[in-house]
Amino acid sequence: QPAGWGEWSIRYLTFSPNPPERQGGKLLSRMLYLPWLIVIVLGLLKICIAFTATSSHHPAHAEKIPSLNRRQDRSIQESEWREYCSGCQRPQPQCLCDNLPSEKISLDTHVLILQHPVEFRRKTISTVPLLKLVLEHCQVLVGRSFDVQLERIITDSCSSGRVPLLLFPGPDAITLENPDAMQQLANNAHLGGTSSAAVPGMRPPSKHLLIIVDGTWTQAKRMLKNTPILLERCQAIQFTGTSDRSIYDSIRKQPDDYCLSTLESCERSLRLLEPSDPKIEEASHHLLESLKAMILTQMEYERLHLEKHPDLIRNVSKLKAKKERQEELMPSQVKHDDYAELQEGYTIRALVESDGKYVDSRWPFRSNKSLVMIERQIRADNINATKYGSSICLGIEFDDEKELVACIIRHRNGSVGILHVDEEHRRFGLGEALLKEATKALAGRKEDTFAYIIDGNKASEALFTKLGWKKVNPLGKKGTGKRKAKRLWMYSSK
Repeated sequence: QPAGWGEWSIRYLTFSPNPPERQGGKLLSRMLYLPWLIVIVLGLLKICIAFTATSSHHPAHAEKIPSLNRRQDRSIQESEWREYCSGCQRPQPQCLCDNLPSEKISLDTHVLILQHPVEFRRKTISTVPLLKLVLEHCQVLVGRSFDVQLERIITDSCSSGRVPLLLFPGPDAITLENPDAMQQLANNAHLGGTSSAAVPGMRPPSKHLLIIVDGTWTQAKRMLKNTPILLERCQAIQFTGTSDRSIYDSIRKQPDDYCLSTLESCERSLRLLEPSDPKIEEASHHLLESLKAMILTQMEYERLHLEKHPDLIRNVSKLKAKKERQEELMPSQVKHDDYAELQEGYTIRALVESDGKYVDSRWPFRSNKSLVMIERQIRADNINATKYGSSICLGIEFDDEKELVACIIRHRNGSVGILHVDEEHRRFGLGEALLKEATKALAGRKEDTFAYIIDGNKASEALFTKLGWKKVNPLGKKGTGKRKAKRLWMYSSK
């Protein structure tokens, strides 16, 4: 070995400038720590590798990231198109403004709704928001206990001569259908602090504060238990059962046949409390019509949503029972397959936005922008279907393939068009069925029913003529070749 090699190597290992002869046995003892140092370093490397494996770059987690991004993108897209109506504060496809009064109706009876937080989150199917949109004097409190708030509200109502009434059945509740119910309410006005003794010279009160608990029976009982002031200072009232089932049962199963929704219970109580008020008829009309419109829009939304996403159906028997209730309660409004009769194997249905690609592929005048236009028209027709109860953008699917084989839509200018039937499915009356249904839907809306047919399309002309359509200018000069023109055809039910 070269001279000095051992000296410098030992100096390097011991990190000491002193010569090895001065180190003695210290060198050997220090070198014994080297294996432990190696073990510690390897352990740290193993921890780092394990940490890296469980990070977001691991293949097992890399598959989840795109799905998360898709969910985020979908929520962003939904927030972009899910615009809300400024009048009824509902999504635009479920707008109820046509069924609401131009101005809120003022009644002598004020309404106070005590809503459970779980019911508050059911915004699209809750009937409480409709009460606030129709009645001027309607207040909603959300919570599980209301002693502090109710103390002030009841005191203010009693000082203004209003009897606090709690709509809740029980042995001590006054039945509003009884002939002497109003007299009993006047006699028991002292419960809330309203009486002739409390306010000298005051006549028996005729105004009321109607308090309604919004929640399931279990939630309502618990809310009453947590708010003892309700039974201490309010007179309980009830009404007799009715043989008419609640139409609300169409979208949400009721505990029993005699159960009503919060809106229906409020409407019936107001009728019994103010039978002679001329405004009660108007209020009752708007309350029930808005409820009916809400149910119809929700039924239509569910139908379109399940058609677009059939994989979301989990309980087939439950869905079937729901459709049976809808058939029973609202038979004239349910979307059953009452379209024109087709040969076995064919089914006619409303188009959904995902069908736009099929329609665009069959249109001879398609362009790079036509798909967006078609999808927009289908989406607009779905919105109008919730209002009118009928669709114009229709398609026919073959059962064996579950794919569309025919279609018809309504263009942006209001005309009927893109009536198409695939070649192998023609001569089965599919085109006639589609045109007949679209014509019937437009006639039901009392809108102009028209279409444009290019000169020389004899098959379409014969079909439209068969169903009662007429060419507006039958004597017009026909074009040939590239000079072919679109001719206006119209339908009149008269």
